[in-house]
Amino acid sequence: MLEARIARLESQLRRMRLAATLLVTGVLALAAGAWVRPLQQSDTIRTKVIILEDSQGRKRIVLGAPIPEPAGARIAPSTGMIVLDTNGVERFGVGLFPNGMMNMGFDAPRGTGDERNRERINLTAAPNGGAEIRMLDRKTWVRWRIALDSQDSVTMQFLDFPQGEALLRRYSIGGTDFSRQPRQ
Repeated sequence: MLEARIARLESQLRRMRLAATLLVTGVLALAAGAWVRPLQQSDTIRTKVIILEDSQGRKRIVLGAPIPEPAGARIAPSTGMIVLDTNGVERFGVGLFPNGMMNMGFDAPRGTGDERNRERINLTAAPNGGAEIRMLDRKTWVRWRIALDSQDSVTMQFLDFPQGEALLRRYSIGGTDFSRQPRQ
């Protein structure tokens, strides 16, 4: 009877060794397969907003559809991108508006002029097919403008605002004109 028990224990031991060997072999095979197989990558990321932060965790670039902003921050919500300086102040923005206008603006830093509008250079592709590039001064007045109108005519304008006046010199393929008007 002792011999039968020993034979049975030896048989169980052989089966356990075989099971352990198969288990270890299976785990190693799965691990090797996962390690050798390249990671599957998706070609698509779907989201509404992407915020890129700098090494200090400050928001620096915001991509959005629409860009998340407080109501009234723009003339209308836009799909696009803004770039912020280290103080969180917008310095560049590009956006597509619901009416079809595409706009790009370059802003001056805070403290360099009228805070109501720090934009200094603005490029626009209008919904009607026209286009405009304009430069604003520190008081938010347009000082220089190039425009493509609805007749595909290009004009370049220089503006000045001495005390109580608005001066405009316009250049186009058709000639030059000058106007002086009271400033309101």
